[in-house]
Amino acid sequence: MTESQQTARASQVIDLDRYPIDRLDSPKGKALVAFCRASLAFEGACQLPGFVRPAAVEQLAAEAVAKRKQAFRTDAKHNVYFEAVPEASAPDDPLSLLEHSSKSAIAWDLVGPDSALRIAYEWDALTNFLGQALDMPEIHRYADPLGAASLMLFDEGDELGWHFDRSPFAVTLMLQPASAGGAYEYHHRLRSPDDENGAGVVAALHDDQPGRITLPNEPGTLSLFRGQYSLHRVTPVQGDTTRINAVLAYSTKPDDKMNTLTQELFYGRSA
Repeated sequence: MTESQQTARASQVIDLDRYPIDRLDSPKGKALVAFCRASLAFEGACQLPGFVRPAAVEQLAAEAVAKRKQAFRTDAKHNVYFEAVPEASAPDDPLSLLEHSSKSAIAWDLVGPDSALRIAYEWDALTNFLGQALDMPEIHRYADPLGAASLMLFDEGDELGWHFDRSPFAVTLMLQPASAGGAYEYHHRLRSPDDENGAGVVAALHDDQPGRITLPNEPGTLSLFRGQYSLHRVTPVQGDTTRINAVLAYSTKPDDKMNTLTQELFYGRSA
């Protein structure tokens, strides 16, 4: 497939008139990159509403629902660092405070060959745009056969408990918000490389920390988020409307992928 054919195919998924990620040298393309970098610098997040076209959003949500029986279900307790809980820990130690996370994940190898997610994720122009928007000189699509890009389903009661990411950034696409709950909340740079700010983390876990930010959940929105130092969560879903989003994984290293243990943890199998 030629580059022009790939662009034409991707344009059916991504609104390239509003977001010219294939023309980043144009004035509008340069403004888009500058906007993303400024948003990330200002509050650690950048949201691009309407990035994916409505028809593609509907197709992806339908694909997730159709493949629900193939999804792997996780339901676990963890602390904000995803680390072991010490045998002897003080009540004010964030390592000892447990959060709950549960969801269903549809792995990359189950995503259809003509899926809008596959068309977008495998397009080099999207990878290049994300690298520039994140101000990262080198970025690569994840080579993991299960975790490269996934569809996530959150049913009633499902949530992502407060946590910090291990990776420096995350890229997600909202497909279908819950009728209630399922809000994405975070505390921008609650810790730093030089200060874990344990007291601030504990205060946030007790809903006693000011400055909590809630991001909109509009379908079709592409979100870039720096969660390594920003505590964040997805609040419990309420009602019978499933919250559906896609997670697009990237790395600063070529051919990067999960180890077998991590694959089994997130997807219930290895590949």
